[in-house]
Amino acid sequence: MSWRWLLAALAAAAVAVVLLLLAVDVGRWNTAFARDDVRFQFDPTRSDLWQPDELVPFHAAKRLLGVNDDLFYRDTLRHFYLAQPGANKWEHTNIDEIRSEATVALAAYIREGKSQARRSQAANLLGILGLALAATDDPGQRLRFLLFASREFRGALTFDQSNEDAKFNLELALRLLKQQPTSTGGGAAHGPGRGGGAALAKPGSGY
Repeated sequence: MSWRWLLAALAAAAVAVVLLLLAVDVGRWNTAFARDDVRFQFDPTRSDLWQPDELVPFHAAKRLLGVNDDLFYRDTLRHFYLAQPGANKWEHTNIDEIRSEATVALAAYIREGKSQARRSQAANLLGILGLALAATDDPGQRLRFLLFASREFRGALTFDQSNEDAKFNLELALRLLKQQPTSTGGGAAHGPGRGGGAALAKPGSGY
């Protein structure tokens, strides 16, 4: 009887230790999100964002918190920023490859993301990439990317009809389409949560 009591006591102590460590890991995840969201605003090129050290193996805290979609979305935003849609492609090495990776990442979130609002933002950002690629001297390519952009902006509104950025950008894309093939017109595409703000600003809000 005493051995059974001792084993039960040891098991209970082990469980208590695991729960304590798990609570520490949960706190580390919460801290990582709050801290690294700010870091992303100032240095989105960092590769160590949202990766807290965990004490309990098998990512138990991560599974408990259900943060996979949060991480998925943040990684998608990081791809968009690295694509630098407002930059001159001729001034950056491998920018076409980086923009292709961003397109794939955004399309993946649109297809697999759990949040309708975030899927809407991803579609809006993908449309912005389309507008950036439409800045070409090739009329056929320009038309192709403008049509692509307008389709993505419409898609953004199917996920979230209140997405004001997508509404503005759709109007811009349609206006540019009407001006084809003689002109590309002007306007500033709006990123997530920027309604009326600067074009292609760093995507760091709207998580």
